[in-house]
Amino acid sequence: MRWMSGRMWAVVWVMGSLMLAGCGSSTSSQDAGPPDDAGTLGDAGPSPDAGNPDGGETAEGLPCERTLGVCAGARRAQVDGVPESVCTARSYGAAYEGVETRCDGVDNDCDGVTDFPARWSKVVSLTEASTRNNVSSLRVADGVLLATVSSVGVARITRLDTSLAPQETTEVSVAVVTQESFSTMYSQLLATSRGPALYYSSSDGMPDNTRGFLIPLDAQGHPQPGPRGGTVLFDHPVARVSSRVALSADGSRVFAVWKDAASPSRTARELIGTVTDLDGQVQVAPRSLFQIHPMSYAILTDVDVLPLRDGGFLVSVITDSGAAEGGTLRLQRFDRELLPVGEERSYEPGYEARPRLVDLGAEAGGPQASAALVMRNLEGFPTLKLMKNLFEGGAAEPLTRTTSYEHAWFESRMTSRGLQVAWLSASNPTPSGGDDWFDWRGRFWGLSPGGTPRDWTPSTEAFPLHRFAQWVLLEELPENWMGAFVMTSMQTPETHELQAVRYCAP
Repeated sequence: MRWMSGRMWAVVWVMGSLMLAGCGSSTSSQDAGPPDDAGTLGDAGPSPDAGNPDGGETAEGLPCERTLGVCAGARRAQVDGVPESVCTARSYGAAYEGVETRCDGVDNDCDGVTDFPARWSKVVSLTEASTRNNVSSLRVADGVLLATVSSVGVARITRLDTSLAPQETTEVSVAVVTQESFSTMYSQLLATSRGPALYYSSSDGMPDNTRGFLIPLDAQGHPQPGPRGGTVLFDHPVARVSSRVALSADGSRVFAVWKDAASPSRTARELIGTVTDLDGQVQVAPRSLFQIHPMSYAILTDVDVLPLRDGGFLVSVITDSGAAEGGTLRLQRFDRELLPVGEERSYEPGYEARPRLVDLGAEAGGPQASAALVMRNLEGFPTLKLMKNLFEGGAAEPLTRTTSYEHAWFESRMTSRGLQVAWLSASNPTPSGGDDWFDWRGRFWGLSPGGTPRDWTPSTEAFPLHRFAQWVLLEELPENWMGAFVMTSMQTPETHELQAVRYCAP
């Protein structure tokens, strides 16, 4: 037994020597340093065959699992000399995200889909279906203000953060005392030189009159001290007259326009405008901007106003005679004193064009040259188009095709990243034959400045709409995000929800 024990120790000693010899010849920096005359591994570089049992065919590392987006072409990074078993950002690069959150125009999580999905959320419930006249939005420093007027005497100002999550709702008293006032009432949040303000026009109970009001707000949407119902900007002696409003370029003056009569009577043949300061002091007395011949059967519709960067204003209006062609689009520039600048221009926009004015900014030319129109084209393949050079030929160019046999209820907004357009692609698939106010379905689309339309609807099914939902509100958000607001409705039980959509548009 003593002889056997000695023999076993001899075998162990020999085997141990052989193992130590093998380790001594390893090139691993963990096991032995470099030869004294050979520099460091960082200087000489690794052996072409190091760690590669196939003889160096994949010297830069084996391919990673993910091959799309920012992961394309990625190979396994070395971690302490060993390739990653599952690739991480070490292999895929700094732009990689396991769950995509960035809005940067690339596929960060390598799933074949560029950018983070749209985020939908309910903002407020409305007491009744709202037209564009009764809802507006405004971008502020730390989020968005949203104004809704869906009950007599009260406007609700909801403050949202930049992710469009509601933070607070404030009720503001407005001089709307009859339900009939909602038919022509118009409201709009404005970014004045003093801060946010709510403009609205309404018949407020005085016999045969329509007045425009301005309520100053703080950055949180709370009303500032002032007259109950707001400062009066104009007073017109006809009830239920619709209006529109724009701020001067410096935010210190309010330009309001209104028709001379209520639209349902089909006698609105004159558009009147005035300019006041933020305290209601008249800067330019009310004057006629557009007229229709007294013997004409036409009326003025689709009024829009745009402030120009030189302090003046641009007004567009359609003279509608009831013909299927869509009437005549008329455009006129006005200076600070509401005096005409140049000649009036006119175009045939086509049926239901719904033209909207937009300023394309200094890169598009001077204060008057940069004004443009976004409108629908329902002939042939439905499109949204952009008309530029309005007073020098009016060249039109397509923005995007929209869905065939559906209405594009759209909004356009010039942002720091270029022109943004969003729309509801709506249809009336199954008319009930009776009350068809709720027989509408739609999907939400956004168009990035790169010109790519994208369906941001949260499911494969279209969502339910009311006929009054012919609008989209649009606001620019930080880090390439856009915010939109749309109204969805259900008939039984009757509900109307204002939905926020945060989507990516780099």
